[in-house]
Amino acid sequence: MTPEPLFGTDGVRGRAGEGPLAPESVARLGVALGEWLEAHGDAGKPALIGGDTRASREEITRALAGGLARRNIRAFDLGVLPTAALALLIDDYGASCAAVISASHNPAADNGIKIFTGHGAKFGDAEARFVEERWRACPPLEGGAPAAIERRADGAERYVDHLLAAAGRPDLRGLSVALDLAHGAAHAVGPALFRKAGAQVTVTGDRPDGRNINDGFGSLHPERVAALVKESGAQFGLAVDGDADRSLFSDEGGRVLDGDATLALLAADLLERGKLDPRTVVGTVMSNFGLEAFLQARGIALLRTPVGDRHVSAALKEKGLVLGGEPSGHVIFGADLDYLGDGLYTALRVAELLRRRAIPLSRAAEGFAPAPQILRAVRVHARPPLGTIPGFKEILSSSEERLGRSGRIVVRYSGTEPVLRVMVEGTDASLVAALAQSLASHLEQAIGAR
Repeated sequence: MTPEPLFGTDGVRGRAGEGPLAPESVARLGVALGEWLEAHGDAGKPALIGGDTRASREEITRALAGGLARRNIRAFDLGVLPTAALALLIDDYGASCAAVISASHNPAADNGIKIFTGHGAKFGDAEARFVEERWRACPPLEGGAPAAIERRADGAERYVDHLLAAAGRPDLRGLSVALDLAHGAAHAVGPALFRKAGAQVTVTGDRPDGRNINDGFGSLHPERVAALVKESGAQFGLAVDGDADRSLFSDEGGRVLDGDATLALLAADLLERGKLDPRTVVGTVMSNFGLEAFLQARGIALLRTPVGDRHVSAALKEKGLVLGGEPSGHVIFGADLDYLGDGLYTALRVAELLRRRAIPLSRAAEGFAPAPQILRAVRVHARPPLGTIPGFKEILSSSEERLGRSGRIVVRYSGTEPVLRVMVEGTDASLVAALAQSLASHLEQAIGAR
């Protein structure tokens, strides 16, 4: 039987302290990463480590640094910071790479390790293969190597300055913002960023205890920031996930805007200012048809990629494009942050747009109307190829026939959770809901978690 790959679509993921994230396994990952750095002539530089607020971050940091130490590579621990911050700060510290200890929007019991190269790009397939081969070949480690960790306390200040500089140092005085930080990586740096730009800030989800990350707060629960906007009278609200690479918004009336709506308003603004060249925006197979129609009406093409911000980033870089993202709230502004998605930077750009144009958020995406779409998540105990699941081909074919050319169905395994995602989209909301329920029920009976 083929073993489960170490790297998924967004790094190494799993239950903290178990399987690939058991301390001995993480230490071997540090050794393997050290060997990759040696192969690329970067072994003389430090590695950056940081992450979100999960209680397991410290143990994983020590184990990873211990493995790196076996290859004589020291680690700089930047503490709690968003994912993009670690990548952006590689050059600041003369580092060779960055490892982010986070499971993003997953529950606190999970964790993960995302690795960025010295160029600030997420590990691709070739890098992941090299490290996984060395990790599997690494013999059991005897004893614990002393972890050469140096604490660096100035990472947050440097990161805030990077974001403000990239956004043109906007003046947000007079703007009121509500923030839900998911008790995660942005709980301190998010308010600091907006206050430094001059905004008035109301905050929730800023009291992490190691166990409450994403629990009823953040981008998985945007209704909370929508309520905070109405309660506080803020002009807009932002909800990020645990590692702050996603951003969902609430307008002044409490209406939630997802990543597609954010792409629509940003693309329209860039086009109006002559800064959308070429006239193409990158989305994914999950992007709503309403976004495609909105862009098409303005002479803008939508280029779809597989799900995952690294695919969006790769397409932007390859085609020389300036804007892309996912419905979940990952938004990437081309070369602004070296093709990184960052929820706080996205919010800074939205805030700047509202101040410059002196309009409420509810008017910024006028004309965007999402098509009826249902997304169901089926927790699974196994991941057989979809074509081998009894009866699935037949029910999928029948569902697609009923939708006709006016809809789409996408079924895919999550790369970060034991979940099979079912997306159904069309013009008839009741039909979309019925087909999504039918497909999800069939799959739940066949391979649902036991």
